[in-house]
Amino acid sequence: MRYFTLFVVLLSSVAVWAQIDPQAEPAPEADVTPEVAAAPVQTVSKSSIAAHRVDSKLNEVTLHKTVLDYSLPPEIKNVAQNCPQEPDDCYFAFKTFENAADSRVAAAANLELAVLSLQRGQVKQALSHIEKAAKLSPEDPFVELTHGWILLSAGKYKKAHETFDHLLYLSADFEYVSSAKLGAALALYFSGHKDKAAEQLQYLYVSNPYTISFVSYMLGRIAWETKAAKKMAPVFLQQALSHDEKNYAAAALFAKLSEKDKDKLRAWQYYATLYSLDPQNEELADKIEKYAQDFGNKSIDYLFYLRLEQPIVHEMTSTPSEVVKMALYADRNQLPQELQQITVMASGTVQITDEKRGDVLKVPSYIEKIIEYNPQTKGVDFKNSKGQVEFSAAYPFKLTTDNSKKTILVKNALTENIFSADLSDKELKGSLWVIPDDGGFLLINEVYAEDLIPALLASQVQNITHEEALKSLAVVLRAALLDSVAKRQDEPYHITDNDVQFQFKGINLIFKTLLDASKDSGAIRLTKSASAYANCGVVGAQSILNTEEKPNYVFSPANVSKYMLSNPPADLFSRPQDPTQWSAVKWINLYEGKDIQQRVAYKKNIGKLRALVPTKLSPNGRVLAMRFEGSKDSYEATTPQEVLFLLSAGTMRSNFFDLVPLYKGKDILSILVRGYDSGLGEGLCLRAAEGLAKQGRDYQGIIKYYFPEARILDTTGAIH
Repeated sequence: MRYFTLFVVLLSSVAVWAQIDPQAEPAPEADVTPEVAAAPVQTVSKSSIAAHRVDSKLNEVTLHKTVLDYSLPPEIKNVAQNCPQEPDDCYFAFKTFENAADSRVAAAANLELAVLSLQRGQVKQALSHIEKAAKLSPEDPFVELTHGWILLSAGKYKKAHETFDHLLYLSADFEYVSSAKLGAALALYFSGHKDKAAEQLQYLYVSNPYTISFVSYMLGRIAWETKAAKKMAPVFLQQALSHDEKNYAAAALFAKLSEKDKDKLRAWQYYATLYSLDPQNEELADKIEKYAQDFGNKSIDYLFYLRLEQPIVHEMTSTPSEVVKMALYADRNQLPQELQQITVMASGTVQITDEKRGDVLKVPSYIEKIIEYNPQTKGVDFKNSKGQVEFSAAYPFKLTTDNSKKTILVKNALTENIFSADLSDKELKGSLWVIPDDGGFLLINEVYAEDLIPALLASQVQNITHEEALKSLAVVLRAALLDSVAKRQDEPYHITDNDVQFQFKGINLIFKTLLDASKDSGAIRLTKSASAYANCGVVGAQSILNTEEKPNYVFSPANVSKYMLSNPPADLFSRPQDPTQWSAVKWINLYEGKDIQQRVAYKKNIGKLRALVPTKLSPNGRVLAMRFEGSKDSYEATTPQEVLFLLSAGTMRSNFFDLVPLYKGKDILSILVRGYDSGLGEGLCLRAAEGLAKQGRDYQGIIKYYFPEARILDTTGAIH
């Protein structure tokens, strides 16, 4: 019963988090993915809550103070500056200093070589270098911490645990203590001491908001593997996903757990979610086929797609502006999917115009029509609600409302693979083109840019409410949108509804503040292309900082790892209001080596996964390309998006991270990933824009902060 008692006590600690910042405003509801089922409520005594309050009373100073020093000897700093473009050359350049007469230089060189050796899959060399660094700099807590992680990577769990414990004698700082306890917990877990691992994780669960999702996942994993506590596993997995909806490992375990518990609906939903992320995964495909047989034609009804009975917006005033051609229902690779069928309904009378035959039909408002691909004719049939064909088309045709204020609703989209794209219903402005293709038909929405921007805002803002932050994002989206239109003038479409920079989920998601933000910023133009990302740490991809504090961060391979364990400063512009919702800014996840190996095999069979080697970095250390080395061959992913897909099925929040590969013999068993912020860290940080707005900056001031060299123009000339 030891496990069960421990887990019940841990559940009581969730309520204690509010005491970290008693002055904070009430937190908004957690951003929970819809597939997370409601957890059963556990009854706990007040005494069990009180027993753990002392651990959770961490003040703001503790959580936001940093003692990390990124300074480097000049020789090492000079080498590090050349690392981003040629990491392999960087390794050999550091080698020239490993036996330097200056012990500080030699220690720093061996630390960097240890980190680079681990990335190259050379674990023995990594251990050799970190042991040299430890001898040269025995009081450096970061060297000792790195020593522990490399021992853990090598599978030397007992020595790793001893090293993490020894670190506690070198530093009492929260950053080091928390990281050491996490390493010790993993060393205990992988060596089979799950009860002791749970005790270490318990401390982190109630004391460290930056690791709460990962710790919850590990507690759920331990519970699942422990007979007496198995029923607690869903509770902790729900906690993991409520604090970080992108926790892939937690979702995967939840799917297995649901299947084991014979909860077919929940298993289907979780497996469907995973399959939509990784549609080439044969194991997931088999699961999907199995459950699809159970649910039959209603399978799609149990997925998390938005369904609408009729248009919600009904009317929206149009603002004449540049016309955008947007392809609908695109997959993760930005390819619009061939549809087999849709239902359409408009809030006004619709004119159907065939490309060859001209006007062919008028449809009254709020009348459903079915558009269906005909595989015999390779054309498209336009049917009434009873299935009777009203006209057929072999060429593109267009649906346009007779009143520009009216809207068109696209419902019940169906493809051959229902997981290939988000098939939610979408309400549209403008015209809808239906384009017959060899295996189905494509949809292109022609819409004014200014009518589209509020909906693009809606897909990104989440809990952003400040009008100046919303206006600043509207300006950035407008610049990105118009840039895409200009670059793709001769293409069939300018953007997709699943574009990397912005996503369209329908004007049905907009509300008044978004309309106002778009309208009030409508005259503003940036003189350069712009981009945005959701959440940020201190160090962006460019030289822009997201805090008034000036950290001494300089890039080196080891300094990236050091930055990943740093506390976010108290004045971080993107700081979340809820102290348990830090995962969007600072996150940690565990990925299985076999899953990564399987995804790489879609490109090339490299055999057993042996090493993950960054081959190109940004100036401050973001991963731009990576080589996946195996027992048979290697494969290089040449874009950040491809790297993130191969590592995590695209669920990793950003390309600013470091890795701790955990080996079993020569092969990678799993990979611990520690990261900061979201996206590629380029352009406007949306959460930080909200923080700057609360400090009193207007939207033009926010734009100038993130785009200091851009000119801001209105319709009559330059403002700045």
